[in-house]
Amino acid sequence: MTRLLIPIILLIANSIIAQNKLKPGFDAHEFLDVLNLEWTHQDIGNNYAHAIVPPNYQRVFRSPEVGLKNKFDFWLRDDSVGVICLRYTVGGSSWLENFYSGMIKAQGSLQLNDSTIFNYKFSNDEKAFVHHGWTIGIGHLAPLVTAVINEYYHKGVKEIIIVGHSQGAALAFLMRSYLQYAPKSIVPSDIKYKVYCCAAPKPGNLFYAYDFDFITRNGWAYRIVSTSDWVPQTPFSMQSIGDLHPANPFANKKQLMKKGVNNPLIRWYVNHAINDMEGAAQKVNRKYAKYLTKRMGSVIKKSLKEYQNPTIQKSNFYMPSGLPIVLQADSAYNAKFKFDGKNVFLHHTFEPYIYLTELHYIE
Repeated sequence: MTRLLIPIILLIANSIIAQNKLKPGFDAHEFLDVLNLEWTHQDIGNNYAHAIVPPNYQRVFRSPEVGLKNKFDFWLRDDSVGVICLRYTVGGSSWLENFYSGMIKAQGSLQLNDSTIFNYKFSNDEKAFVHHGWTIGIGHLAPLVTAVINEYYHKGVKEIIIVGHSQGAALAFLMRSYLQYAPKSIVPSDIKYKVYCCAAPKPGNLFYAYDFDFITRNGWAYRIVSTSDWVPQTPFSMQSIGDLHPANPFANKKQLMKKGVNNPLIRWYVNHAINDMEGAAQKVNRKYAKYLTKRMGSVIKKSLKEYQNPTIQKSNFYMPSGLPIVLQADSAYNAKFKFDGKNVFLHHTFEPYIYLTELHYIE
């Protein structure tokens, strides 16, 4: 009897393994496939520019343009793995979305227009903040994305890759977080996701990054970055005392000075130094708020006339998210992709990322 059970158990185990088409870990071939799908957003009709569309993928949905020129494609792989491709910056109000970089809470709601409220949750941590402009993008995309996920879920698609390049990568972070915490009434909870964020800017603060890296732990989300690309260094980041964890003794400097420094002269000097440095940090934060929230907000209103701004946090402590896949540029790369002082987006485009991925990760 036992001998008969062993083959049956092995058959069942192999069947379960076969059902899991997505595997944890960075798969360079898989990444290049979906990066080329992302590149096809440049298409005119069926002309996919320079992208090489893998033969085992078929585009089954292209969304309308919504919000601040946001858009996505949904592709289906032959083995029923879905791919959500979130479009990158394309100009006009799409650029405004990037620059509208004041931080807002990672849990809350946005009044997108007079009749639409977008309720969102990107993190379990109350200390987590995210990029305002890209949250607006998710607010407009989420209903379309979840509708497509639900449609294909009922057709048997329960494993999905989320990919984005540049702004699309920033949106991919937040979309993955949104889907993690969305209630079952919006999207099924038993879907497996894998994320590839190429040339990604920073989507939120340290506490958002902690949460994202936790929910995608064990190899389910990657940040692919070229050492020659400046975009992953954005948005500008400034850490102040207000960004510290409450348990950090420097978060309560009065208590720190009271318990740790007995000499009144030293206490006065240290307090003066901390206040001076913190004042400089807050001055920078006020400048960011002036140009990247208040003034940018008046321009955003021209595209989203009924949009109501939420409370903006007094923080600009942006940090990267996702497991890093570093694409190191070498002399051969620099000879092939020559920066002339003007082509500032040279190292941010698709070709150098494909070149370096093939160089370092394809055997």
